[in-house]
Amino acid sequence: MRKTLLIRLVSLSFVLLLCLACGQVEVFKQAEIVDTIEIPVGEVVTGGDRILVLDVNELDDKDYDYVLNVAKKAGAQAVTLAVHWDDIETAPGLFNPDPNWLAVANQYYSANEMRVALTIAVIDTNNLRVPADLKDKSFDDPQMITRFNALLDYASTQLPDLKLTNLAIGNEIDIYLGSDAEQWAAYEVFFRETSQHARTLFSGVPIGTKITFENIPGKIKPFAQSINQYSDAVFITYYPLESDFSVRTPQTAQPDFAVLTETFAGQPIYLLEVGYPSGEDNQSSYEMQQQFIHEMFQVWDAHADQIQLISYTWLNDPSEDSVQWLTHYYRMSSKGFISYLATLGLHTNTGEAKPAFQQWHAEVQARGW
Repeated sequence: MRKTLLIRLVSLSFVLLLCLACGQVEVFKQAEIVDTIEIPVGEVVTGGDRILVLDVNELDDKDYDYVLNVAKKAGAQAVTLAVHWDDIETAPGLFNPDPNWLAVANQYYSANEMRVALTIAVIDTNNLRVPADLKDKSFDDPQMITRFNALLDYASTQLPDLKLTNLAIGNEIDIYLGSDAEQWAAYEVFFRETSQHARTLFSGVPIGTKITFENIPGKIKPFAQSINQYSDAVFITYYPLESDFSVRTPQTAQPDFAVLTETFAGQPIYLLEVGYPSGEDNQSSYEMQQQFIHEMFQVWDAHADQIQLISYTWLNDPSEDSVQWLTHYYRMSSKGFISYLATLGLHTNTGEAKPAFQQWHAEVQARGW
């Protein structure tokens, strides 16, 4: 498992959003960004129609307006939002989320002219997030499909003003499904039917399901290729890590992106999570994270025609409390996993820009975002 991690932080952020909507939060002054890295324009491909996304999480001593403004100034064209089916459908056929993050996002992000990369989690990495009365149903059970389609109907009514970059039905589904061919076949039926319904509600929004890169070269490759025949784009999460959460070299992005684009030749690809921790317990450093950011943009340029979106996780390192919550949620507590969660950000959790953020800003400016 590598990632999704975002729902708790998104939830924490939206507590701030509710306050912002009420006008109760003071806006802090945007810190000045100093460009320290020069990149010759001739060595890059302009941003063009490619979409740059930042997973924006809060800081303890700054409000959400502040961090969103940092993301905007760093070239972000969209942010992320992840919600869970069982948090929205609180009883069979009853949609009563508390809080209603979809409605909050519709109000806040549309007012701030930010698009959203939306995930509705049926599966969330190693967690099943369906309503309690459906937990023993097969994914291809007609009741499962009908109920999720009803949830999609509800979600569309909560998002009348919000512009979406994409809609993912399920997050890192390969972690939960494993190499079980029967489970994959059932989820493929579920996805085929629900994605078709989603297109009638979210016209022009690419629909897909998120799969981790790490499992693509292995046994799940044929399953991933099969289910993506029903996707508008291939949705991938990418964290170049070993099984103990130590990092691979930043240069690994080049062969990895080549494998990805060859596996899904002819299909658009959305990298909906990309991240590289800077922690010592991941055998990483600030310098390696900075180098990865450079490699990521360089390799994206090489595959600009096929890779249409990259979303970086996260803008800031999460708080200690958030890391603790996530280790509990994912039932993993190794030193490497904790460090991975705690050091993914482009800033420390006190808001200090890491060298990776300076590199990010330089790369973004060079491409005209």
